[in-house]
Amino acid sequence: MLIFISLSATADNEINISQKDRRANMKKKFFALMLAAVLLTGMTACSQTAAQSIASTSASASAEAPAAGGAATGKPNQGWSSEHYKESMKGTTLNMYAVTDAILPALDAFYEDTGIKIESLTMKNGEMLQRIKNEKDSGTVLADLWFTGGADAFISGAEQGLTMAYKSPEAASISANMKDENGYWTGTSLTVVNWVVNTDVIKELGAKVPETWDDLLQPELKGMVSMPDPASSGTAYNTVSAILQTKGEKEGWAYLEKLIDQVPFFTPRGSDPTTMTQSGEAAVGIAAGTGQSAMKDAESNIILVYPADGTGWWPQPLAILEGCAHSEEAKVFVDWALSKRGLAEIGKCQNALLVKADVPAPEGIMALSDINLFPTDFKANAKDRDAILAQWSKKAVK
Repeated sequence: MLIFISLSATADNEINISQKDRRANMKKKFFALMLAAVLLTGMTACSQTAAQSIASTSASASAEAPAAGGAATGKPNQGWSSEHYKESMKGTTLNMYAVTDAILPALDAFYEDTGIKIESLTMKNGEMLQRIKNEKDSGTVLADLWFTGGADAFISGAEQGLTMAYKSPEAASISANMKDENGYWTGTSLTVVNWVVNTDVIKELGAKVPETWDDLLQPELKGMVSMPDPASSGTAYNTVSAILQTKGEKEGWAYLEKLIDQVPFFTPRGSDPTTMTQSGEAAVGIAAGTGQSAMKDAESNIILVYPADGTGWWPQPLAILEGCAHSEEAKVFVDWALSKRGLAEIGKCQNALLVKADVPAPEGIMALSDINLFPTDFKANAKDRDAILAQWSKKAVK
């Protein structure tokens, strides 16, 4: 199924002032404990900022009152439940590592439902995996939850014993390729590879709007397709890996060699193809999105295309860290996050496609059934990374 959509403005999610103040106060209390933990474990570089050091748990935080406008009932309400939940958990604080702060409104919704607070520290995917490993090796696991990032990092973490196996009852209806079979991580929302297309440039070139991957090989598009470098971009690597898995090694590399010839150079950042296409430097940009059918501040000549013959994608996983201080409370969050109530909140704040088809997608987001996703083996995706990139570097020399 081919889907291409004109892009228009969408509303941004906002966090109210009381929520920001509450987080600021919590972080001040955690800073001293985190600094002490860093000195004991010796895991943190001298250049690390204070904001990156706010990640330890604290029993003293349990005395804090619920934030204004969000009185915590502490009781499971409509749309979610957890057999692990207890009233005594109210006031407990969990710590989370994440690659984005877009999830903060969902954490506030969880607090309102349960009385359990979550403090989130954001950092890059690779940095986060190394930090979690360092903490596990030192015997001082500072965070309870790991949320968002590439599935390959979570797979690597599970193989290294960094995540705890937990099969939430809420995960039963989630597709097998969107979760770990043993419960070491479970997907929540999806990132999907799409094409950003400049229809004005397409018309000038005498090309047609691409509908399939083979359409990117039109002679008219030579030098006008923008793609990130798979060595530095998860979007590009997942695209290359998915094509190889779908077409097979021989046919897959034969196709990729032709695609390489269409790309003048490979950009260092995943966001570059979108920028180049919007400016008219490229006709088509291979990019990543959240299944959106609208894009903020885009001109009418910029459209999104979801390839009819399938596209790359990856889940945004959630996991409990092995050896964490609050594993029972962490299970409550996993149950909540995978429920209809939790996924709806995650979908709203991330403006993303969700792993459950029976949870309504946020406004402006495609339904899961409307996008043709490549069948992807994420364990193979992670295992074959070095070999694929080595082969790519040989073929992509310009």
